Amino acid sequence: MAKIVPPLNFGLVEDGFYRSAQPSELNFSFLEKLNLKTILWVGAEEPSDMFRSFLDSQGILMHNLAPQVSLNPHFPPPYTDSGVVPISGQYHLPPLPPPPEPLIIQALTLLLRPSTFPTLVCCNMGRHRTGTVVGCYRKLQRWALSSILEEYRRYAGMKVRVLNEQFIELFDTDLVSITAEQVST
Repeated sequence: MAKIVPPLNFGLVEDGFYRSAQPSELNFSFLEKLNLKTILWVGAEEPSDMFRSFLDSQGILMHNLAPQVSLNPHFPPPYTDSGVVPISGQYHLPPLPPPPEPLIIQALTLLLRPSTFPTLVCCNMGRHRTGTVVGCYRKLQRWALSSILEEYRRYAGMKVRVLNEQFIELFDTDLVSITAEQVST
């Protein structure tokens, strides 16, 4: 009998909507039980070939939202030639920016279509990019900001990114259009 092991940082967002890190071969039996129609890949890097092959074999549609360009002129923060930013005489790597706004808008637009469900949103570790998508989705649901950030922190663990939390807080939900198909279901 095959082992049923969920991916790292797996969670139920709502009925038919899941989140996780990039699944590995160990997780494929688990994913089969979810009867997924769609994967929203929001990672900064490309998904693994093994994961893509699994999706093809299962007839699961992947929306690869990774290659997006940021419209926000403040992100990423400026780098020096050496790739580090001097702070008080010491050198530190700059904080990683949140996912680009067009990626979030595209992911939310897809998540508002009933035809995409059941769906899994995932990135490399299922923390920051996935957490930002879910946080902005919660804003569309009119959750309290404290509850949204608590959920983000639960999955991010000790690696919380303040810029992602700030992005969620300041995200303008009016950028996501809701169609008649989404309202009628």
